[in-house]
Amino acid sequence: MSTYRTDIINQIDDALIAQWKSLWKRSENATVFNSYEYFLTWQELTKITEYELFVCYKKNELVAILPLKKSYSYGINCFTTILNSYLVDTPFLMETYDKELFKHFFALFLNKNIFFQKIDEDAVTLLRKTFPKFFFSIISINPTVALGDDPFKNISQSTIKQVKKTIRKSDGKIEFIINSDNLEKHFKTMMAIQNQSSKKLRGEDIFSKKETRDFFNAIIRNCPDLVRICLLYVNRIPIAYQYGYLYKKSFACDQIAYRNDYAKLRPGKTVLYYLIEMMKDTSVKWLDLGGGISSYKTEFTDNYRVLYNLYYSPNPAIMAWWKGINFVRRVKQVAFPKKHTRDHQFLFKPL
Repeated sequence: MSTYRTDIINQIDDALIAQWKSLWKRSENATVFNSYEYFLTWQELTKITEYELFVCYKKNELVAILPLKKSYSYGINCFTTILNSYLVDTPFLMETYDKELFKHFFALFLNKNIFFQKIDEDAVTLLRKTFPKFFFSIISINPTVALGDDPFKNISQSTIKQVKKTIRKSDGKIEFIINSDNLEKHFKTMMAIQNQSSKKLRGEDIFSKKETRDFFNAIIRNCPDLVRICLLYVNRIPIAYQYGYLYKKSFACDQIAYRNDYAKLRPGKTVLYYLIEMMKDTSVKWLDLGGGISSYKTEFTDNYRVLYNLYYSPNPAIMAWWKGINFVRRVKQVAFPKKHTRDHQFLFKPL
């Protein structure tokens, strides 16, 4: 008899919240995006009351949980992960990456249409072996920096020289601060920088949408222990920011921007240099630089992690539709790649 027991819950209560938080503390893959607080943020922003919590217990102890909502993927009615637009990492919470746990938990979905976003490569490896009919499609390539004995050893030496020269010439007028409190105040500073950034000029400002600003304000309110807002100052003027999440032994970069009138100071590279310098002597083991193989990131690392979307339906016609749509989109992305990124080179990378 299996020691695992699965269930689907339609209404959360205080007992399950406590179990969820306890699981998060001991989990192998705990992030902001599989925390109870992320679910709470979704509830606050959407006011949606219909959802399903897929759970797994081992000897009455919660060992896996994934909140899902009903939605559509390329016209197909399915269960999907919440707040997909803001996901940066794996949405399900697992006590361990154990084959038997994955087998029992994901068996819950074999009679459903599902679309899960941003699943890490280790989880995908386990799932492919156990559920060969699952279909995975690359959604994000994230450069990473290992913070070992010398995290700068693999970084372009010309880049390091440029950054150090910029800092030296500033004559002590450059300052970098990692903020973990007064986050609402620092978020306003972020927005001021964003409004003077090249992203704003190019029409790539995600914060121009009120719903995006509402999300980040809610996350800051609900997850203050995990959010970090890093600010770069010149002559006490904030000119660049790096917004990210610190959990377990990793720092996940999410958003970055700098004032366009300070572009000559290479603020993006300077922010990353300071971030590595200040994190290397802490308990943090690696930096996730976020989605996209952009040129400035590749000057700091050749390593990366891959995130995937998961599609599954017991209906072969739906699976064929999803695979066909993904193939067409990938071909289009390769034929017409985005500027300043190498992401298109990885789209047909074998699992």
